[in-house]
Amino acid sequence: MRDYRPLYHEEKPMNKKTAKGLKIAAISVAGVLAAALFFVGGFFTYRLTMDEGLRSLLWFKEQIDDHYYQDISDEDFWQAAIDGVENILDDYSFYYSADEYDVRQNSNVGVYDGLGLSFFSNTNMIYKVSIGSPVFFAQSAAGERAEAGMYLTGIGESEDSLKDTFTASALSEEISGLTLGTSYVLRLSRSAANDTEDCILLSATFSTYTESYVLYATKNDTYAQLFGDPYYGEWTRVGDGMEELEEGEGYIRLVQFTGGMISGGAIGSFGLAAEQFKEDGCDTLLLDLRNNGGGNLYVLMGIAQYLIAGDGLLSVLYAGDGADRVSYNINGTLFDDYFSNSEIYVMANSNTASASEALMGAMLHYGTIDYDDIYLVKAGGASDAPARTYGKGIMQTTYTNRVTGEAATLTTARIYWPDGTTCIQGRGITSEDGAHRIDATTNADYGDPALSEILASIRAE
Repeated sequence: MRDYRPLYHEEKPMNKKTAKGLKIAAISVAGVLAAALFFVGGFFTYRLTMDEGLRSLLWFKEQIDDHYYQDISDEDFWQAAIDGVENILDDYSFYYSADEYDVRQNSNVGVYDGLGLSFFSNTNMIYKVSIGSPVFFAQSAAGERAEAGMYLTGIGESEDSLKDTFTASALSEEISGLTLGTSYVLRLSRSAANDTEDCILLSATFSTYTESYVLYATKNDTYAQLFGDPYYGEWTRVGDGMEELEEGEGYIRLVQFTGGMISGGAIGSFGLAAEQFKEDGCDTLLLDLRNNGGGNLYVLMGIAQYLIAGDGLLSVLYAGDGADRVSYNINGTLFDDYFSNSEIYVMANSNTASASEALMGAMLHYGTIDYDDIYLVKAGGASDAPARTYGKGIMQTTYTNRVTGEAATLTTARIYWPDGTTCIQGRGITSEDGAHRIDATTNADYGDPALSEILASIRAE
């Protein structure tokens, strides 16, 4: 279940065309194979028994090599061929060169090179400050911090050398030129993409960091798991609490379902948050899945153990149809240890996708929540359309080439909730199902007024 977010991520661009680069090693392997076949006298037989499409592609390449008025490198030709195949697949299926796959593997355990800011697609508006990143700890002279909903309007090595980043293209250009170990001044606006006056200035060093995927807060304290190395972190108080909360209310923001089974993954961090919730004596949990695009199926199952009740073998979801259907199960749960006497509410929006939606489906099926306990934030103001989650009911599997290091992620099955029939592909969870609708300007309004509105609604019930 590959995560999908229609967002621009500074530290991990997930664009099919980000890098030229079919590895020359792969082409060399093909060349060695062809030479060996020729040596034993079978080359022409091999060529004639090739798939017709592959034979035509090789013939076309030969004509280009011999007659085209410009030189097309082997690397560019094969990358273009792969790009063309990607274009007939769905938006969740990708080819990765060996270098791209290495980057992805690092991101799966939360290791990035960067500042820690992610932006909404085609904008300079922040949708996430990565927990544990350089910017997460940065403060202005007045103690202000970067927040979702702010705009990054300038960046430079000093206040005097700030370059404007009013547009996505300008932002991308400046970010691509940043170097590891260098400190940068960031100019952040609360109100406009081209603001240079009503701004705060932060300083942060472009560096390697490990992101944490869970933030826990009460009225008095905020906690996260912070890492001295990529795999082991400590549960740490990282700041004062959230003033919007009241005594007895606990807030958990689950950023992404990733990190595998290591202690630094989302499962381990969520378990620490559950322990803190219990220690704090809270009886109301607000689970924030806004802008959570999903992630790994096994991380989903690990977190589901905390949020669904039951004994024995419990299905979290089904994948596939007919004889190919597979049930993904957990054996008993931890729900009674942490949340059995609590009221639980879930926040989501149109960027809540994949594993997030599957978790909500499992919580609904096993009675942890009802639709009336779900709050869907709808960006864009008044509209007759219902509020909804993204609507991703398909899963992906990654296959690797051990010889070359490249990989392919392909959509392999539809997924269904534990009832065996509900698939939210293309539909999502909506306010028409009975969930609350909360209107907002964007999916990350500065100051998070949607959170305040949701809390007021919960307390009024």
